Amino acid sequence: MGWKGLSSALIILCYSSLSFAEVSGWEWFERSQSSVRQFNFEASFVVIKPNQVDSYRWVHGVHNDSEIEQLMPLEQSGVEILRRGEMVYYIAPEKAPLATSSSTIKELPALLYRDIESIKTLYDAVPGGATQLSGRSAQLLRLTPLQSGRPGYWLWLDSQTGFPLKIDTLTVQNEVLERWVVTHILPHATLPEILNVAANAELPAVAETIPNVALPQSPLELSWLPDGYQEVSVTAAMVPQQVLEQWLLYDGLHQVSVFVQPSASLPAQAFRDGATTIFVMPKNQFDVTVIGPVSIETARQIAESVR
Repeated sequence: MGWKGLSSALIILCYSSLSFAEVSGWEWFERSQSSVRQFNFEASFVVIKPNQVDSYRWVHGVHNDSEIEQLMPLEQSGVEILRRGEMVYYIAPEKAPLATSSSTIKELPALLYRDIESIKTLYDAVPGGATQLSGRSAQLLRLTPLQSGRPGYWLWLDSQTGFPLKIDTLTVQNEVLERWVVTHILPHATLPEILNVAANAELPAVAETIPNVALPQSPLELSWLPDGYQEVSVTAAMVPQQVLEQWLLYDGLHQVSVFVQPSASLPAQAFRDGATTIFVMPKNQFDVTVIGPVSIETARQIAESVR
């Protein structure tokens, strides 16, 4: 699976060798982020949900001191995703590429890209024991939420490089909601050839035809936010049709969307798509929908706070 190559190519770039007891949880986490963002590699991974398995090819590199990475679905022809620095492009056959301004690809684990200081305000990082995973020695790292309502994370990191081999997203009872597993990795000493082509490709800028205007004033308000979350500004261009009001909440790692729509006369509903909760609550003449990686109880509290 290329793990010997991973060690030989990356170990000289890793932190100095320390025993597990000498490395704190946050040092392990920093190693993990650095191994993903500073090296050139090709990898395959799967995302496992209760009723769905998705597989991807992931290519990452550093070009002119800037990150470039590409993500491609393996089991179906679909949209390829390319990130160059702070721009993400969605490329579909026979269509013009769609450009968006973002520093991450949303299909990749957000934990690996978010500011570590922000994550420290949300989680406690505790190293676990070492185990064998895909023939490699792996260090377990548990991220335990400091407030209720957030998912927990267990990360298995390559003991020599810190590269993430598996990430479980968990409920407060440690039930697995979603599993991310690397199945193959191939390191590169220089930028992978496929990224050499992507680095020099002419791609469009962010579309300027959509006006970036604020939403009109609404009589509705969101009167309660979960601990650590703040409202993020939403423009009219971001709001789907038939939506009366929308809020976007962010805690430095997770995003939660809240929509208000005309009533469809449906009963209250709640279900999970892996780590993502989808909660719908009828209220008077409208329905409130909450979508995000929070518990069902937290989603219900958010929906109830719409006034």
